[in-house]
Amino acid sequence: MTRLAYNKNRPPAAGRSLQSLSPKTIAAIALMAVMGLLWLRVLTNGKTGPSAAQASQTTDHAPAQTAAPLKITPVVLPVIAGRHDTLKSDFFSLDNWGEFNQTTAARQTPSDLSEQERLALRHKTFIEGLSKTLNLDAILHGTDGAPARACINGNVLTQGQTLTVKNNTETFEVTVSEIGEYQVVLTWNEWNAVLNMTQPERVD
Repeated sequence: MTRLAYNKNRPPAAGRSLQSLSPKTIAAIALMAVMGLLWLRVLTNGKTGPSAAQASQTTDHAPAQTAAPLKITPVVLPVIAGRHDTLKSDFFSLDNWGEFNQTTAARQTPSDLSEQERLALRHKTFIEGLSKTLNLDAILHGTDGAPARACINGNVLTQGQTLTVKNNTETFEVTVSEIGEYQVVLTWNEWNAVLNMTQPERVD
C-alpha cells in the first residue's frame, strides 16, 4: 500500500506564485491598484457608495437658478463751468502751431477778396518765398570803387540789374535793389526777398 507524504510546512500554490514574483512586479501591481483607486475617487467626485448616489440625486432635483438681469443705472457726473467744459491746452488746435499758421495765412485767399487782390496775394507769397528757392552763392566786393557783385544761382549781377525767375507759367523780373556784405535784397513791385549767404566769404 502506497503512502503519500504531506509536508504541513509547505506554503500553498497561491503563496508560491506570489513568492516567485520579483519585487519590481509587486511594486508595479501595487502602484496600479493605487492609481485605480484615485481615478475612482475622481470619477465619483470623492464620493462612493450611498453618499455618491445621494449627491447625484440631489444634483438632478436641484432647481435651475436663473441669473438676474443686469441693470445699468446712468450717473450724471458733476460739471464745473470753465473747468470741465474747456480744454486748457488743445494739442490739435491750430493756434498752437505758429509756423503752420503763418504758412496757412500766406496761402489763404479769403472769399471776400477780389480776383486782383487774390493775384496780388499770390505774387507776394511767391516773391517772399524766393529767399528759400534762390541760392546766393557769393558776394564780390570790388576794389578801387568797382561796384559789388552778387552771384545768384550762377548769375553775376550788380545793383540795379534784374534776374528772371519763373513760377509755373508766370515770369517775374526781380531787381537787385541792394547788395550788402552778407545779403542781397531782391525787389518786385513793392515786395522784397532777402537772400542770405549760407557760408559768408569775402573775395577781394
